[in-house]
Amino acid sequence: MGSHRTARAVIAAAVVTAITAAVVLIMGFAWSSGGDRAQVSYNAVDMRAQMLDNGDLRITQTFDYRLESRGTPWRQMFQQYTLSSDRLTTISDISVTDLTTGRKYTQDNTVHSPGSYGNAGWDSECAGRWYIADITQSESHPDPFDPELDALTATAVGEPAQTKDVEIGWNIPSTRSAKSMRFELAMTWHGVATAYDDVVALEWEPFSALNSTPAARVTGTFAFPKGISESNSWAWLHTGAASETTRLDDGLLQFTVTDLPGGEYINVVVMAERQPTSAVSREQAGRMKQRILEQERREARIASNARQREARGRLVIWLIPAVLALLLVVGALIGAKRACAQGRRHTEALEYWREPPDMSPAAAAALITDVMPGIQGSRDDRQMTSTLLSLVTKGAVAIYPGSAAGYRGLDLSCADCVSIGQLIASDPRREADAAGMCTLVIMPRVYTDRAGLQLCRSESALLDVLLRASERIGLPVFDFGQMQAALKDWRQGYAWLRGFEDACNAEYQALHATVPVGVGARMLGGAAMIALWLTAFIYTAAVGQVALALVISLPLLFAATFAAAISPRQAFTAQGEAYADQVGGLMRYMEDFSAFGDRGVFDTVLWGRYMVYAAAFGISDKLMEQMERAYPQLADPEWANVYASNDGLVYWSARRRAMRARGGAFGMHGMHAGGSFSSMVSNSFSSVGSRIRDAMPQSSSSGSRSGSRSSGGGGSFRSGGFKGHSGGSGGGRGGAR
Repeated sequence: MGSHRTARAVIAAAVVTAITAAVVLIMGFAWSSGGDRAQVSYNAVDMRAQMLDNGDLRITQTFDYRLESRGTPWRQMFQQYTLSSDRLTTISDISVTDLTTGRKYTQDNTVHSPGSYGNAGWDSECAGRWYIADITQSESHPDPFDPELDALTATAVGEPAQTKDVEIGWNIPSTRSAKSMRFELAMTWHGVATAYDDVVALEWEPFSALNSTPAARVTGTFAFPKGISESNSWAWLHTGAASETTRLDDGLLQFTVTDLPGGEYINVVVMAERQPTSAVSREQAGRMKQRILEQERREARIASNARQREARGRLVIWLIPAVLALLLVVGALIGAKRACAQGRRHTEALEYWREPPDMSPAAAAALITDVMPGIQGSRDDRQMTSTLLSLVTKGAVAIYPGSAAGYRGLDLSCADCVSIGQLIASDPRREADAAGMCTLVIMPRVYTDRAGLQLCRSESALLDVLLRASERIGLPVFDFGQMQAALKDWRQGYAWLRGFEDACNAEYQALHATVPVGVGARMLGGAAMIALWLTAFIYTAAVGQVALALVISLPLLFAATFAAAISPRQAFTAQGEAYADQVGGLMRYMEDFSAFGDRGVFDTVLWGRYMVYAAAFGISDKLMEQMERAYPQLADPEWANVYASNDGLVYWSARRRAMRARGGAFGMHGMHAGGSFSSMVSNSFSSVGSRIRDAMPQSSSSGSRSGSRSSGGGGSFRSGGFKGHSGGSGGGRGGAR
């Protein structure tokens, strides 16, 4: 019994955990690639910046665009930058190449509005050209920009600066959507660096906080002029997104930024010792090396503290529900262990019990469910069938094979089994009719001497249901088909059926065989399951950590479900263990009866009661097989006519098996319903309760990732990016229209 419960608990826990895991993965995928995807985004961006001896930057950027479908086609890509006289005076040497097709775009001095053309006109007149324009006054009405004539005059850092916003754009063929379109933008930024007495410094900001286009991955390199190495240069990456940085021996800075959202900047701050041959045009007196180092240390420390606070806060968010759930799970497991110990039998079960148990068939049907979980048939059906058969053995009712129409003209209240059996055997049509239908007879004694029948409460309640059915039919003789038809719309029938069910429950409770256990374990397990479903939702939806849900929530969910499922609901009392020995021992005795050599003379009265309790245990067919092995003479109809005719249950089961053996219709057609007569009664009668319940009125029915990693060699701060200051030269922001 323990291993059976354990197996069921493991299966239940595995199913619940698997379903939850599937929901978590689906939800995580929906969150990561949901319907809020930006209409234009970068699959990847690769940037290469070479610092020139004169302080300019030669920049090559490769953009891999993803364009979602919208109402109008995409026709124009652009990158916007801010010129400032103290850090970026102009942009020249521009080239644009479509890496997808290999087409090199040509410059156009006119900025064309994408909405002013049809597809054909745009593709023929505008596509394949790039432009640079001044958008300081208006993006929708840009002014011409000449990199030489309109360049800003360089001023020193700290002095009042002039600014301009420029846009570099290129016209693409009309495109509805694209998963990938790759373009290379090359250009030279002038007047970026400033030479101080001790160092040359600059800031390069390819993406500013005003950039609204997200990027899945950004990679970049920054190279110093010849003669600058890692030992005499420094570099820092400022960004709030997850990042990695690497410095190489030649001073090269490599960085990677993942999941760059719109509104997040990338700012590269570099500094190198000033060389005697320095040709940087912007010069400023003073020593800046130590000031820049201290500023970067301070910003790195502030960013580190902010990350730690954020990490601690995130850890609290992660751990508090997990710890609470863990406590609930531990409590549920402890409670389940105690409940299992309480539910374990404290006496060694009897091997066999040879007498009918000291309880009603309905109580035995309920108790065997607790003694041997997994018993065949529902408890309600076994209670109804065994109680009906008990009424037969006590003479309250009689049951004959076949429909009531086949017995028209016969007085079944005083008929004997032998004559009915001979009547059936003499007519193939009657024999076929007897294969799948039973007729019930309410015996006259019920009306004249009901008290003398000595019925228990459940037997009396079921007899009342049969009497009400007889009243609706108008006859004391009816088959189960007639009964179902009569009860189809019997809206008050549920009250009589509930009376029978209440009587069955009362008889079982009167045994005082069990006490409730495991309530605390199931409550704690259920609370833990709810908490863990909530934590899985929080981890997946709120903080975007599917891995946490899989690693923390799901194992604990398995344990919580297991604890709730394995906890027994009832434990046997000392008196209950004695009753459990009786029903368990009797069931084993019935299943192994043919192995006993001291069984004695065939006793139809005892075997009639055996068949009642076999129906309660759901083993009617097994009992009949044991009877045939122990008493082979049952297969002889003549012997059954003489020695088994005084008990209808035994007699009709014997005749049924005998006729099946010789291929008669009664036997052959009944094989699907089981080999014993009581099995056929059970299959026919079980639908009666269902039909009553079907007529029951409804009102009466029961109730993201963050932080950084680092690698590489010395000469600079060896860390990933941190949330330092922004506002470097360029202030790039891009998109498409």
